[in-house]
Amino acid sequence: MTQSRSLAARVAALKSMDKAALQNYWVEVFGVKAPHLHIRILRQRLIWRIQELELGGLSDKAKMQLEQLKQQAGKHGKIKNRRIVRPPAGTRIQREYDGECHEVLVLKEGFEYRGQVYRSLSKIARLITGSHWSGPLFFNLRGQ
Repeated sequence: MTQSRSLAARVAALKSMDKAALQNYWVEVFGVKAPHLHIRILRQRLIWRIQELELGGLSDKAKMQLEQLKQQAGKHGKIKNRRIVRPPAGTRIQREYDGECHEVLVLKEGFEYRGQVYRSLSKIARLITGSHWSGPLFFNLRGQ
C-alpha cells in the first residue's frame, strides 16, 4: 500500500483485505512478522497504526496517565473504575421508579433489596425495570 493515497483510502483498503494480505501489510507497517491474531484484531491494529503514523500518536499526558494506570495495576492486580462511587456498608440507597420508591441497603459483600441479597446493583435495577440497566447509573452513583 503506498503512502501517497489518502488516510481514508488506506483505511478503506484494509477493510477489503484478507488475512494473508493484512499479515503482509503488517510487516510493511510494523517491521516485524504479524502476530497470530483474529483478522478483525489485525485490521483494527493496522488501522490504528496507520492513523498514528499519519496523525501522530498519544499525547505526553495520555502516555503518562497510561503509565500510572499500568503501575497501579501492577501493585494491586486491577484498576478501579473511578467513575463509580460505591457507598459504604450500611448506606441506604433510594430510587423512585414508576411511582414506587425502591430502597437498597449496601452490605459489605453485596446489596439487600426486599429481603434478598444480590451481588450487583445491576441485577436489582433489572428486577425493578424489567430491562438491562447499569445499576450504578440507575441508582445515580456516578462520581464527578
